[in-house]
Amino acid sequence: MAKVKPSLIEQTGTIGDRVYYTRFGKLFSRSKATAFNDNKSEAQQRQRALFKAMQHTSSILGSVIQRGLAKEAHAHGHVENNEFASINKQCFTYADGTVHIDYPRLILSTGPIARVDFTNCHADGLHVELQFEPYIGANHANLDDVVFIYAVEFQVEVCQLVACVERRAASVAFDLPDLSEETDNPITFHLYAIVEAANTACVSTLSPDEKKADKNHRNINRRVSPSIFIGTITVGSAN
Repeated sequence: MAKVKPSLIEQTGTIGDRVYYTRFGKLFSRSKATAFNDNKSEAQQRQRALFKAMQHTSSILGSVIQRGLAKEAHAHGHVENNEFASINKQCFTYADGTVHIDYPRLILSTGPIARVDFTNCHADGLHVELQFEPYIGANHANLDDVVFIYAVEFQVEVCQLVACVERRAASVAFDLPDLSEETDNPITFHLYAIVEAANTACVSTLSPDEKKADKNHRNINRRVSPSIFIGTITVGSAN
């Protein structure tokens, strides 16, 4: 890539074997591509399949990563989907033409807030009861912090916030989404949790300038914990 000096004639487009284009108000030039890689090679198919799987998974988890990765993505100049793909590459593997996803290892949020430790999970059909450690010490946790719990069904592509409770509660009960009309097969829910600081939970902390710059008005100043994978719950049976 070469920078081109200003000219009386605006040079954009292709001239001979050179391509001229502008970026950040400056004119650049590069050689025109004359050879192309085989887009059907094993490496190309692998990369394309992994990228597609990452983007598809992040779209299902949209509401979670918007809460958990907005600040991290903003710091790196990314959108949440790209930040998710960047930090979860190790969870996506490709073998025999198929992408395999390690759902328990997915990172859905990063941050300085202390996580909670889930000690027991009991499910009766769609009804779930969770117990967790509410307090880790005055220097590490705030009892007013809010625990957000999401139920995700990756095959049916459902991601739903099923509970939010102050960490002082020590337990929470909720009902999973009823997806019986979506499929006759057993449905496996993956449960994830994020702790958010009480002073930012469900509160917009964007400044006027940040709101103007962020078209989606996402709360980039949320203070959250690293995400917690709680476990899986399978409901229903094949007819």
